Amino acid sequence: MSPRSVLTVTNEISNHTRQAKQKNKIVKALSKSESPLTIPDLQKEIKISTPTIIKLLNELMAVKLVVEEGKKETENGRKPTLYALNIDHFYTMGVEILFKRISISVIRLDQTVAYKKQDQNFRLEDTPKCLDQVITQIKTAFKECKISPDHILGVGIGLTGRINSNTGESFNFFTFTDVPLAQHLSIALETQVFIDNDTHIIGLSEQVFGEAKEAKNALVLNLGRGLGMTIIANRRKVTGGMGFAGEFGHMQMGLSDKLCICGKRGCLGMEVSGHALEENFKSAIANNETSLVMEEGKNISEIRYDEILLAANQGDGLSISLLQSMGEKLGIALGNIVNLLNPELIIIGGKFAQAGHVFCDSIKTGMYKTALTAPLRFLEIKTSKLGNDIGCRSAATLVFRQMDLL
Repeated sequence: MSPRSVLTVTNEISNHTRQAKQKNKIVKALSKSESPLTIPDLQKEIKISTPTIIKLLNELMAVKLVVEEGKKETENGRKPTLYALNIDHFYTMGVEILFKRISISVIRLDQTVAYKKQDQNFRLEDTPKCLDQVITQIKTAFKECKISPDHILGVGIGLTGRINSNTGESFNFFTFTDVPLAQHLSIALETQVFIDNDTHIIGLSEQVFGEAKEAKNALVLNLGRGLGMTIIANRRKVTGGMGFAGEFGHMQMGLSDKLCICGKRGCLGMEVSGHALEENFKSAIANNETSLVMEEGKNISEIRYDEILLAANQGDGLSISLLQSMGEKLGIALGNIVNLLNPELIIIGGKFAQAGHVFCDSIKTGMYKTALTAPLRFLEIKTSKLGNDIGCRSAATLVFRQMDLL
């Protein structure tokens, strides 16, 4: 019996399927609990008889999905046994696919990273060849991670562009498959695959583990090479009718006339993004400005926005100036969203989270120019604390959430 088989139940009515559903409920209850549970604890949660729950627990322990975790301390009488999931049998694979990078991690239920790799030479294209590369890299990760395939519940994928997470369709990349992309990958990888926009899955992680865990209304920015937003309203992610909600980078709030990848001009993402930071940096160097980034003799065409962010934290004047200018533009745009949605929290996520106060302070400056005073007093701005591997962790979290383990 594998974790996947326990978590997959059918609508068939029989004694066997009834017990399978009860095992499913036991596994989910143990997974969501912050501490091991006793049989009475599980009975309150699942509403089944003591003999049945003992029988099912024994069967789950026989296949090593559940383990005993000692005894619960009590003042009187017999100490009840505590039960917990054997988390070494519960992993998912998280894949982040961006324009210039693919990252893959295998994550345990407790968020321990068992395996990770990254390919910065990867280039995302809407071609069969590129999709074959993705499939090959994922298959290689399955072999290299040394985790039994039976213990990997599925693959979660965060892909840049517009995604319908309900149908598994991608509308910008890998659009040529005969069936929805998630289904195509499930067949190719012989495991369950869930897919969503890279920004939405980062918002999910912030909601489950991060700064938005206690927030009722929040905006989570995914600011890396591009610019996206997850909207959380009344503790629920707003995805829209086809999953396209949060395309903040394509709002016509910019002043630049540069042509965006979407085919329009004036998109905010052409002024506020890693791509924009690289272009602004190149223009400044071409105008004879100096920067620590260039002291290593690098070719200007090879400079990545990550290096500019790092240089800003090291006190590089040009990098700080470019970042502050970008932050103020972002703040002006966010002020309008604050007036519209009145969130209590904005989280700066993605690679720009490492920019810290230098960036956040300039965002606040911009917001004062457009946001109403009252909602600003109610608002808090934070940077994500989930780290640089947030994309893969979020994709893995997508699988755990889909299987109702979190």
